[in-house]
Amino acid sequence: AKIPNGGLARTMQEATKTNPSENAEEKEQKLAVGEAYKLKLKEYALLMEYKAMKGRVETGVYVIPGFESLLRWYGAIFVHEGDYNGASFKFTIFLPDTYPNSGTPRLRFETKIYHPLIHSSSRELDLTPAKLPTENSEATRGYMLQLLRYVKEVFYFHEKYWRGDAKETTKFQCICPAAAKQYIRDRTKYRLRCKESVRESLERMKIGADPESSLRFGPYMDSHEVVRDKILKGTKTMVQRNIDYLKWFNSGAAKGAS
Repeated sequence: AKIPNGGLARTMQEATKTNPSENAEEKEQKLAVGEAYKLKLKEYALLMEYKAMKGRVETGVYVIPGFESLLRWYGAIFVHEGDYNGASFKFTIFLPDTYPNSGTPRLRFETKIYHPLIHSSSRELDLTPAKLPTENSEATRGYMLQLLRYVKEVFYFHEKYWRGDAKETTKFQCICPAAAKQYIRDRTKYRLRCKESVRESLERMKIGADPESSLRFGPYMDSHEVVRDKILKGTKTMVQRNIDYLKWFNSGAAKGAS
């Protein structure tokens, strides 16, 4: 068949045209792959940060990333002295999508806690006094250790974070001024309210964990005895080794090495 003038050129142009819908789908696939890659890198960085925290977290504080999302961490703090003595406060940390470079995290307790730095309704801890490097952070390794240190300090000597040097006893820079005022004016009543918070936290432990939580507590079982004995045995062995070394050193046996 004879192709009219210009027909061949038009045919070639039509053959080389790209279907707009196919082009859009290809772009979406590339974006999806790119986002998935970024997510994997973020998850890897979070796992590396968690691994690096081993042995460096404050005593009495426990934390573990969530099963469903590594941007949600579950933790618990066991308080052994002070106004909140005996408490077992469980909490959840919500990290921003932009962690650790920017964005502000959130920390919410499972139970209500009467505290100058904890919101009475939302149960969220005021993280402003912690001064976390949340904007344009140079510490790309994250700030979880700093955050957990702050969590412990607010239950042992929280006053330094909200009272300051001001002598004014009616205005406080804190999220729960009512608790702050009572702490200053009537410490006995304040401690009674703290005991209520402690009692509620222990009752919450009996109910069971949030189904989504990766940090769960259960009743004491026989299998725990085995683990406990191993820990105690290891501790005694280490102490005995230290005693033997000191005896050897004090006896003068180490003089030959001098």
